[in-house]
Amino acid sequence: MENLLIKDWNLLRSERFDVRAQAFRRLADQCRRYEKEILPAEHPLKSITYYGMAALNLALMYRLTNQKYYLSSARRWIFAGVQYPHWGKAVKVDVDLSASWLLLGYGIAYDWLKNDLEPADRQDLLEKLILQGERMYAYACATDGAHPVDQKRISQAEAGAKDVLTGRSWATTYWQNHNWINMTGLYAAALAIRDQYSPAEEWIRYVQNNFEKVFPLLPEDGSDYEGVVYWRYGVIFLFLYAELEREHTGRDRFRESDFLKNTFFYRLYQLGPDREQNFNFGDCHDRKSGHIPCLYRKVASEYRNGYAQMLAREVLEHSLMGEGYESGVKPGILPEACLEYIWYDPEVKEKPLEELETSHYFADLGLFSWRSGWDREAIAFSFKCAPGGGHKQWELAHAMEKETGLAIRSMGHHHPDANHFMLLRGSDFLAVDEGYSAHKMARNHNLILVDGKGFTGDGAYDVYRDMTHSQQGRILAYEPHGKGFYLCGSSASLYDKSLGVKSMRREILSAGTGWFLILDSMCADAPRTWTWLLHMDQPAQRLGDHYRLEIAGSAMEVYMGDPELRFGSTLMENSANVTSQEPDNIVYTRLFTICQENKMPAGAMRFCTLITAGSAREGALPTVSNVQTEDGWTVRVGEDEIIIRGDERILMTTREQWVMNAPSE
Repeated sequence: MENLLIKDWNLLRSERFDVRAQAFRRLADQCRRYEKEILPAEHPLKSITYYGMAALNLALMYRLTNQKYYLSSARRWIFAGVQYPHWGKAVKVDVDLSASWLLLGYGIAYDWLKNDLEPADRQDLLEKLILQGERMYAYACATDGAHPVDQKRISQAEAGAKDVLTGRSWATTYWQNHNWINMTGLYAAALAIRDQYSPAEEWIRYVQNNFEKVFPLLPEDGSDYEGVVYWRYGVIFLFLYAELEREHTGRDRFRESDFLKNTFFYRLYQLGPDREQNFNFGDCHDRKSGHIPCLYRKVASEYRNGYAQMLAREVLEHSLMGEGYESGVKPGILPEACLEYIWYDPEVKEKPLEELETSHYFADLGLFSWRSGWDREAIAFSFKCAPGGGHKQWELAHAMEKETGLAIRSMGHHHPDANHFMLLRGSDFLAVDEGYSAHKMARNHNLILVDGKGFTGDGAYDVYRDMTHSQQGRILAYEPHGKGFYLCGSSASLYDKSLGVKSMRREILSAGTGWFLILDSMCADAPRTWTWLLHMDQPAQRLGDHYRLEIAGSAMEVYMGDPELRFGSTLMENSANVTSQEPDNIVYTRLFTICQENKMPAGAMRFCTLITAGSAREGALPTVSNVQTEDGWTVRVGEDEIIIRGDERILMTTREQWVMNAPSE
């Protein structure tokens, strides 16, 4: 190994003229963007995570070309940060994301450039990496519950943080992106300076011990409870760590970890039909910040994954600049050019997504994704029902907290969204999620309220923090059938206990032809008002027995099964600060909502709702009739017929008959 992340400099240099020519052009373009950036003498009032990636891009460009201009440019970006007394603003100064991104970028840049820097510059950079690394390491040790209280260590950590010894920090939140990012940043810096600073060996052992815990805890299906945006932000650090550890120790996490093997498919199946936007479960700053072509290149290389190779190229050719400028996440997609270059394996042949199944079920997160096809005008549907953080985390974190007394659960980016669904067609969002939220509430999702109330902890940043182990959303049944599917989720235990909810079961049935039957059955220990919610980006129009929404070239129609219900519409608004490093960085969400609820309180209730989606062209959606009978409903959608009778569901199409029985809770 010649340097960190680099096996063969000569090969990387020579291939910039042929098989890596496009990646080289992309890297050169990114380096040019740094030329006009003005770097302030004092720490700006915002995140500086992008400083580290700028240094890394420029350092790579220098090593590939030996052109001194790039060395001087890398030096400018490095020493802009070196001169700041502290890294980060507002909260957790020196001991969180800004600091760790710089430790990563500056650490690897030091490793690549140290023989080309002037001795004084080399020493100044080394001393800054030591100072910031010690601050990060001190904070981790002071808050991990495993080290005796060391006054020197505490004072070092307090230089950059106010919450030392609170008993809750990223040092023990093993499933959370801050743990992965901060630990990997520290690890990269330690590996870079270990020959000049022997105490860095202690950092190395500490981080390796952390990831010895992390990897076995991750869900085997590759899903991430924090959502696609935090997946693209955090999971790359698991890949970086795995690469650095393999270089240092020979241990191959890529072969050991099912999470690393499968996580690309989690991202892929949360991709919208237009291949630019995402199903935004969890805290998502926007609907586009999900692509990470450098990671797709790494997945392609490690697992000979032609689908990842194809998606990387497609994003780089068609979506790069759009996401780069519209994304609300920093550093973002553009500064990852250096990793795209390094991790590209030209020998992996592309495979078309059309070879893949059009649906996938991620059992740990209770997440199901379906699409009518892989074309860009397809209809896509996704449903989620799981405990906070997913099943594996919920079980293990509770057990670990009970055993250690440490605060291990950190689920602030997981929304109260068990039994929630979203619906898209092409680039148009039809049934939507609120996106990023500071005060998370069930009412901002396509769920059911009970007497106007939602889950335990509603309104908190982390609604799952104070939930008991028994409060779990779960999938009761999942049955794929041809192009269609049947799902049943239960969320009763998640509701505030004062509501006395005994059952909250949502069934979803589809023949895979653009319609979705949603049957909600619930009961409580006393008569309640049950309010069914469906959120949209724009208001829907009431047309007699149904609502119709048109957005651009797409349409959705919603048919309620009981004419005796009370119907209505409302507007909900939400705002949230997406990063404590930038208090003025606020995202706003407006939800246009249609509701149905019982007119008089009832102890038991059922809603039968039929949703169709497709082109907004007149006559494109099928005709629907929804007839309530004594023991259920008969719903006709075009030529399909669904009979709901007790716990039996019968779907009859022109091709076949499919019988399902609703599971008990």
